[in-house]
Amino acid sequence: MSRSLVFLFCCMLFSSTVAIASEQAELAQAIKQLQSAKQALQRAKALAGTEPQQRIYFHYDQANKDISLVENGIFNYLNYSRAQPRKPSQLQELSGDYLKQSQTVR
Repeated sequence: MSRSLVFLFCCMLFSSTVAIASEQAELAQAIKQLQSAKQALQRAKALAGTEPQQRIYFHYDQANKDISLVENGIFNYLNYSRAQPRKPSQLQELSGDYLKQSQTVR
């Protein structure tokens, strides 16, 4: 009976360690994907040109800022011994608004 309890405990301990390692690997992969998204935004911005040709255009700088915010949040979670934020009021809100109206085109 005691051997089976020890075995069960060891299995539970190992599975939680694997789950944590898996979470960390997935979050590290998410950071890489966010970095790829930022590079794609830079390429798209270069293709769009410097002057907006339409009345409404994509706000690349705001999208880049929000991606960096998410990236930093994941990085801080992975490198922080206690994952909970000290003060929820310190969390920054994502903009989510990536349309920008041109001032020059009428």
